[in-house]
Amino acid sequence: MLTMKNSVKAAVIGVCIGLGSMSAVAKDNYIMAGASPGGLWSLLGAGVDKAMRASHSNATVTYQTSGGGFANAAQIASKKVDFGLMHDAEAKIAAQGGAPYKAPISNLRALAVMYNFAAFQPMVTKSFADKYGITSYEDLKAKKAPVRLILNKRGNIAHNQAVEVLAAYGISLKDLESWGGSIQYSGSKGSVELMKNRQADMVMNNIFVGHSSIREVLNSMPMMMMPVSQAVRDKVSSAMGTGQMVIPGKAYDILPADHPTLALTAMLVVNADTSDNEVYKITKALVTNLGEIQGVHKAMRSLDKAMMVKQNAIPFHPGAVKAYKEAGLM
Repeated sequence: MLTMKNSVKAAVIGVCIGLGSMSAVAKDNYIMAGASPGGLWSLLGAGVDKAMRASHSNATVTYQTSGGGFANAAQIASKKVDFGLMHDAEAKIAAQGGAPYKAPISNLRALAVMYNFAAFQPMVTKSFADKYGITSYEDLKAKKAPVRLILNKRGNIAHNQAVEVLAAYGISLKDLESWGGSIQYSGSKGSVELMKNRQADMVMNNIFVGHSSIREVLNSMPMMMMPVSQAVRDKVSSAMGTGQMVIPGKAYDILPADHPTLALTAMLVVNADTSDNEVYKITKALVTNLGEIQGVHKAMRSLDKAMMVKQNAIPFHPGAVKAYKEAGLM
């Protein structure tokens, strides 16, 4: 028989258990790992925050700067953040335990694709191409042209993709240097200055179609977009877990027709241990309020609900799957 004291104690314990269970399902404050301050990923953080608050008025998503997708894998795996942005290739490398990781990270799950149109856009100056008779990577290799090449910085997945493309054609960075060429490492802004100052002949990077950095280079000098064969696109896509896309011929005057190429996908990734209810709640809010994310930048207008499920680098979290099936997307 319960005494009054025991009854009160039991009631207090029951309330505490109830509150604990409720907080596990009704979490309102989230930390989202991104990259450096400024840039599109920080805008996506703001968009995700708006989408969550549109469905849950008390919800807040705080954007946390980081070293980017590779760094975010460890943050997500160790539960230091609630979810974070990663490229598909970064997620696959993490799952496989490739460099820079020392062992596989097996508890990463996809929540939602944010975009899949960071296009691989390798360009070479027309003066260099004409001088050495280059219209393809095969020509570059056969003629051992001393190209001064710009790659994105080491640690950026766009760097990895460029190296993978070269390797698929049987070209290493050491080969380029042995031919009298050179390798420079720079982000988009720095590469523009290098090209405009005639300090480089070719740049290989992943960036949105029509990005201002590309326009600036095209307005400075005649350029040629280097084609990537279907065989190489398939090989690199398979190795890296990345997608492919087509740059419309009308996008740039230098394109005579539509231009098939590779692409990087950025997605929100969550820890596999996150409750199904929590991930369902987040995913449903994103699907329901997609316009909040589309509105953060003109490039994001291409994001639609169908795109949110288009990745195959890592499995989707069951909570996300539930939301997508409910929306008819899976």
